[in-house]
Amino acid sequence: MSMKKGWNRREFVHLMGYSTLSSAGLCSSLLPAGARSSVRFAYVASERDAIHVYASHGVEWTRVQTIASEKPVALAVGRDGEALYAVNEVRVHHGLPMGTVEAFSIGKDGRLAKLSRQPLSLSATMPRHAAVSPDGRSLVVAVREGGAYNVLPIAEDGSLGRVSSLLKETGVERAGVASISRPHAVAFDTAGRVIAADAGTGRVSVLGLSGEGLGIHARLELEDGMAVSRVAMHPNGRVLYAMREDGIACYGYDAAAGKIEEKRQHAKVACGPDAALAVHRSGEFVYASRPEGGVAVWAADRSTGRLRAAGEDSEAMGELCAMEIAPEGNSLIAVSRDGRVMESFIDAATGRLSAAALRAKVESSRCVALVS
Repeated sequence: MSMKKGWNRREFVHLMGYSTLSSAGLCSSLLPAGARSSVRFAYVASERDAIHVYASHGVEWTRVQTIASEKPVALAVGRDGEALYAVNEVRVHHGLPMGTVEAFSIGKDGRLAKLSRQPLSLSATMPRHAAVSPDGRSLVVAVREGGAYNVLPIAEDGSLGRVSSLLKETGVERAGVASISRPHAVAFDTAGRVIAADAGTGRVSVLGLSGEGLGIHARLELEDGMAVSRVAMHPNGRVLYAMREDGIACYGYDAAAGKIEEKRQHAKVACGPDAALAVHRSGEFVYASRPEGGVAVWAADRSTGRLRAAGEDSEAMGELCAMEIAPEGNSLIAVSRDGRVMESFIDAATGRLSAAALRAKVESSRCVALVS
């Protein structure tokens, strides 16, 4: 186990105790009969400068490691499941204004070993999110302060090289009101283009990633400029979901041309400025966190992506800051703002969620990444 340099014994013991409340299988009586998780390993990032590693045993999680990581705000798993990338939400690194990202190898037992830590471009501070390209060769980072996107190459061993490309964004002015760019989230389409959400300008951008670097391929300019906090592609590659504070917008998407098409629907629901969004691997269901607590469940048309409200589940989860669908799609892992990491099983016919089972409790948790 790795201990952060500078932790005293009291701080370390407190942190360890706070992260192991699920070891006795709490709430297992609430699970559907015979339900077993497809999660093999789970990685939970904490603002308290740590990533907690859990091994899953079907219905219970056991903490196997806690490794130091400075202010991890987002996690991304490498294409082959053998590397983990952590976005460090920091303003200064080695005395210079820049954020950083870290690479860890994932062992056969799920444990992490640090491979590298790379600085972002100068003035690229407080990075917020990252995604691995479909070919597994690049990591794209959304940088909130500094309004930029950075690209870092991924080596054969999973380590990160220095920033190879960057795109600096500009603000916009609407009706005499200026908005600065605050890149918030990134995803990839099926052709390997970057889909980027800007919580400052309200833009959704399609960015081309090539040997010449990262460039603007297409843009969706929202007239009202409302913040877009999350973007997600439907598995069919022809539908794009953009989460706004007032709901989920559904757009057609031409993957061959890299073009955002007409808005097909605006599913009205209160989402808040930093809600969580997850699309089921089947493409049949979409999940959005609710400010009141729990999850809004939507049934999605497989062809058009249009959403139909299916229900609201697990209010007892509280307000969530992150959600991930388990690798085989049979459960949803949610992280609450009060530090609970929970699992709800998904009804394959309706998409509805079972009562949440507590898997861990991690102080100041931010997000979770899963490996099967």
